[in-house]
Amino acid sequence: MKCNDGLSPVSSEIFLHSLFLLVGRAGSKLLDGYNGIFSLGDRDMTRVYENLARGFRKKGLYDKALTAYRELIRLNPRNPDHYFQLGRIYEIKRELDLALEAYRAAIDLKPDHAHALYRLGLVHGKRKEPQKAIDMMSRAVELSQGNDQWLYRLGVCYDKIGAAESALERLRQAVALNPEEPKYHQYLGFVYEGLGRHDDAVKHFKCVMELEQAVEEDL
Repeated sequence: MKCNDGLSPVSSEIFLHSLFLLVGRAGSKLLDGYNGIFSLGDRDMTRVYENLARGFRKKGLYDKALTAYRELIRLNPRNPDHYFQLGRIYEIKRELDLALEAYRAAIDLKPDHAHALYRLGLVHGKRKEPQKAIDMMSRAVELSQGNDQWLYRLGVCYDKIGAAESALERLRQAVALNPEEPKYHQYLGFVYEGLGRHDDAVKHFKCVMELEQAVEEDL
């Protein structure tokens, strides 16, 4: 996987973050000089780039965030979370092939990386690969031990391939974990309606109306 291409020289942002790091470490002591900023070890530079990457992403500067994450991978090629974060940026930019590659790299390094498995499943879904999406998201759900949002998304994936009973199972689990989420009841109602189970569908549609009414009353 090519994650280190396009790196630029040390930028003004890296200079400032390095300066802040050294100031924090030195306390009231004077800095030894400009050159000291560029003698930071890999651990300190990792902190610098992590701060940069988070800041760039928060500001929507995704290309700069990508550069920071690539540098983090150069510094820490065995850290799965840096590949995962790289994948998140690619996914935001809708560069799904690159997101897929980054998430797979994270999983290669850490096979039980539940978040990478889940996001990889979502990417497969966006690529119209429902069975691969189900495979990845099922593994993520097993590892998460009770993530209602992931169960809901997995239920939706099953419904899209016509596996209604599997969809019902996951959606019911999501509702059991978070009965206050209207969209879980609504989708569960649609699946029941598609199976001709009108009474069950109506029960969940009523839940949707009651939950939405409660929200309106709180406003």
